[in-house]
Amino acid sequence: TLQGQQTFDEIRRKYRRDSEFKDTVDRYIDEFERLLGEASKDDRDSMVAKTYLTSETGKVYTMLAHASGRFE
Repeated sequence: TLQGQQTFDEIRRKYRRDSEFKDTVDRYIDEFERLLGEASKDDRDSMVAKTYLTSETGKVYTMLAHASGRFE
């Protein structure tokens, strides 16, 4: 959506310009990925990972990871 794109652009700009925000985003991404890795150890059908990624926390992770360039 247009609103979603505007939010994404704002996050990307802030990530590039604000070092404190960048550090916070990087910690959030790292922690989410650590938790996802821990949850995936015994998750043969990937249901736990899918649940994490589709949760509100997972949606925030996805937005931040894209805006930070982690997924590019």
